[in-house]
Amino acid sequence: MEKLIDCHFHIWDLDANYYPWLTDNVSENVTKITGDYSSIRRNYLVEDFRKDIGDLNVVAAVHVQADADPKDSVKETQWLQSVADGSGNGMPQGIVARGALNADNAEEIIEAHCACPNMRGMRVEMHPGLNAPADYNPLKDEKWLRNFALLQKHDLVFEVRAASPEQTKDVIQLMRDHPETNFVFPHLALSIWRDEEAIAAWKRNIKIFGELPNAYIKLSGYGLFGLGWTTEMVRPYVMDVIDAMGPDQVVCGSNYPVDSMAAPYSRIWETHFQLLDDAGITGADRAKILHDNGKRVYKL
Repeated sequence: MEKLIDCHFHIWDLDANYYPWLTDNVSENVTKITGDYSSIRRNYLVEDFRKDIGDLNVVAAVHVQADADPKDSVKETQWLQSVADGSGNGMPQGIVARGALNADNAEEIIEAHCACPNMRGMRVEMHPGLNAPADYNPLKDEKWLRNFALLQKHDLVFEVRAASPEQTKDVIQLMRDHPETNFVFPHLALSIWRDEEAIAAWKRNIKIFGELPNAYIKLSGYGLFGLGWTTEMVRPYVMDVIDAMGPDQVVCGSNYPVDSMAAPYSRIWETHFQLLDDAGITGADRAKILHDNGKRVYKL
């Protein structure tokens, strides 16, 4: 059975941590992206994740921060490490934490995250359509840009979150300025904008990403195409990603339990398998996308 690494999943314990979007009023920003998410506003623990994995040979998984308390991002990382050390039996093997590169004590915060052995990267909110002030663009913030160098210092991956089409040029420059830092774009590197102009820009941008050895794209987030998504709906985007990036710069994820609203866990991986088959990706190249690249990028 093929070895798999899930490079994008979440767990949450509403009793152990504070997740505003899961425990307070329903977030309009989240609803705009996912639709009604009431079914996941409950505990989802590592035991639940293992049940959803079922018979699939998922040998490791990377937890991407789940928007826990923004005032204490370290607490979530410490909790995840305690899960890995206890009931998770090593899982999550990799932790991508919430970043705050505009904080005056950014390095102190990063060092606290890195005290957890499974810490591997930072996901930093970029687009003001989420929780940032409406007029804030981190890529124009000198403090943020200075602190970005801390990722290389601490050997961390940078997960690009919600970069708007207008920010892409600056993101590309950031990749060029920091060639030793790996940039990972989740959910096919698509933005929440899906108009014709945005898609055309996306096609141009991923070709540039493919020319940069420190850029990676995740096959994940199919649920963002809607609760009724089909393989045919995601096929052209996945094919464009594989064509632009090649087998060395693509990884796979489930986005569970968020995507549980749209599909069983097994169906997500069946879609990965089918589309890799359709793209003619076999043998060692297939193993790279399903396992090897994730192991290398996240140092699992």
